Amino acid sequence: MKKLLWACAAVAAVGASAAAADIVYKPIDTKQLVVKPSQAAAGLAAQTISAVGQTAAGSIDNNGYVKTINNLLSKKIRIPSFQTGPSALPSPNVFPSTQYRSFNNPVMPIAQPARGR
Repeated sequence: MKKLLWACAAVAAVGASAAAADIVYKPIDTKQLVVKPSQAAAGLAAQTISAVGQTAAGSIDNNGYVKTINNLLSKKIRIPSFQTGPSALPSPNVFPSTQYRSFNNPVMPIAQPARGR
C-alpha cells in the first residue's frame, strides 16, 4: 500500500511538472488602463446593450401616459398640400417641346345634322 501511494505521488509530481512547463510568464502592463475584451465578449456586450435599450424604448413608447404628454406638449407637423410663392422649377414655356402643335386637336364640324326630323 505504501508503494502504491508513492507511485501515485510520483505520477502526480510528473504531471504537475509537465503542466508547469506549459505556463509562460507574461508580465502585466500596468501603464495600460483598460483591458481589451475579446471580440466575442465585445459582440455579446453590444448585443445585450442594444436589446436592453430597445426594450426600454419600446416600453416607454407604448406607455399611455407618455403618449398623452407627448400629444399635449408636442407641435403637430402639417405638410402643406400646395406651395406658396413662386416655383423653383423653370416655366414650361421655356422648353421648345411645349410649343409643338398637338396632332390630337379636335376639328370644328362644318355642318351639324338636324335632330329628330
